[in-house]
Amino acid sequence: MTYEELLDLARRLEGRRLETVTGKGFTVGIALNCPFFTPESSGYGQSDGRKAAERFVERYNATGSLRPGDYADVTRNASYFIGMLMAAND
Repeated sequence: MTYEELLDLARRLEGRRLETVTGKGFTVGIALNCPFFTPESSGYGQSDGRKAAERFVERYNATGSLRPGDYADVTRNASYFIGMLMAAND
């Protein structure tokens, strides 16, 4: 997966209710050519920025892991990125 493919996925999923691996709802959007996530629990959008998203893609390509804890050192939004990947496979 490339960063551009991750952005394309975020565009396709924009506006849909998605879920993390633990079942928490969120939505994804794009701002400044970077995905951002809005958890239902808070309603506030959040993003780590493009560099963190690129590091997520790099780690995902290396490991294929769908466990958020495996990305704890690269982004705090791993559960949302993984939720996007799971939605793409539905």
